Amino acid sequence: MDKFEIIKFGPYRFIGKTAYLRSGAPSAVWEALFKDGEDWVLPKLDEMNEYATDETHTVALYNWDRYDQKESLLGYCVGRFMKPDTPVPDNFDFYDIPEILVGKSFLSGESEYTNGLCNYGRENAERLGHKLSKSPLFSAEVFTKPNPNGGNFDWFYEAFEPNES
Repeated sequence: MDKFEIIKFGPYRFIGKTAYLRSGAPSAVWEALFKDGEDWVLPKLDEMNEYATDETHTVALYNWDRYDQKESLLGYCVGRFMKPDTPVPDNFDFYDIPEILVGKSFLSGESEYTNGLCNYGRENAERLGHKLSKSPLFSAEVFTKPNPNGGNFDWFYEAFEPNES
């Protein structure tokens, strides 16, 4: 891990295409979904450049809107963070993200996502005085350059609901 910081993030409308997989699916399945998203989702979003934000990189956003212990379905949405109220193209999914604080973990070289990365971000957020719930609103892998091998990314966002105090 190169660096960790807490930053203000949003508001955004994340637009992309979501697939739901069981947690623990083979990495080749996730990589195929990402490649498929790059092939047809991103060109459509590129046409909508008037709605682009400073967050122009390709993103794999994870969400838990259908997750439960029995089914363990994890949402995996390939797309981009766009301006709020961006019109959503037909057959695309969207997630409205309010202005929030997120943990941003920077990676180096050929780092791969692991559960340890989530723990690292949560521990650092708490060390910096941010009391966070155990349930993230979303996590996002951000790819700043083409990645033909899949699996590697440059930084990782995790947005948590604040604890009620």
